[in-house]
Amino acid sequence: MRAAMPRLPLPPVLRAVVTRLLAGIPVFLVVTFAATALSGLMPGSAAQLILGDTATPEQIAALNGRYGYDLPVWERYAHWLNRLLHGDLGETLFSGQSVAGLLFDRAAVTFEIATLAMGVSLLIALPLALHSASHPKGVLDAVLQGVSSLMLSLPTFVTVVILGFVFAVVLRWLPATGWVGLTEDPLNNLRSVALPVMCLSVHQCAYFYRVARAEFTATLAEDYVTVARAKGMPLRHILLRHVLRPSLPPVLTVMGLSMTYLLGGSFIVESYFAVPGIGWTVLSAVSSHDLPVVQAILTLTVAIFVVIFILVDLGYAAVDPRVTMR
Repeated sequence: MRAAMPRLPLPPVLRAVVTRLLAGIPVFLVVTFAATALSGLMPGSAAQLILGDTATPEQIAALNGRYGYDLPVWERYAHWLNRLLHGDLGETLFSGQSVAGLLFDRAAVTFEIATLAMGVSLLIALPLALHSASHPKGVLDAVLQGVSSLMLSLPTFVTVVILGFVFAVVLRWLPATGWVGLTEDPLNNLRSVALPVMCLSVHQCAYFYRVARAEFTATLAEDYVTVARAKGMPLRHILLRHVLRPSLPPVLTVMGLSMTYLLGGSFIVESYFAVPGIGWTVLSAVSSHDLPVVQAILTLTVAIFVVIFILVDLGYAAVDPRVTMR
């Protein structure tokens, strides 16, 4: 018989977290190595962009040697990984700014937009889904089903054009471009973040509504809910105490998966509204061959997804006592 794999001598929750972190290491290595390898296949070079069109081949070769771009891909990746393990993400090729500092500033912008979009979507979708599930085939339910279908069919690049035209050009309620930091001016920060959040929330709100309504409807058909209704409990009490919590695990899964949409959507939203977040930064870094910035953003992205799915698992265990962390 095969011997059982020894388990880490840690509490169950901490052991589960450590196991998932270790499982994310191969993904991190593959993604960051791919970024290093693919950078050599892009047309042009960072040295050419830095030195300009008048640079001689000798000057380009010297600059490539300075940054190690003339080394084989394995050596370049090994040097980058070694610096990363020592907490050094390097410097941007053009401005000489610390990549870690740049990443911290730009990530704060994207996280603010993504967090607000997630919060707004849930605050709108969950109450509407509860109402629709408890009043099926009503007028509001039919309207919400049609509106959610329309919202799901709109891609992000169409949403930004429509909302930008309506709120920035026609009504002139919100700025079309630019960004004001939260610490600089909280009120103007809300105005500058409003359009990006609205654009990302359109699809997410409809997505959460559809998933939550289906789960709430299934839970309302359970026997214990029927018994609660037979006892004459108020509908609000039944929905909040007996329907909402048992239906949350699938919603938590959707929340984790929706972060992929929010991060992907940030590329379009930030570019269109000139918001200096991660999406706008990585597009600029790719076009300028700024490999240290690209690798740092990919590193952060992988770390974000690992943390998100760990939090989803922890949330499962918190809302459903039958789920145990392993």
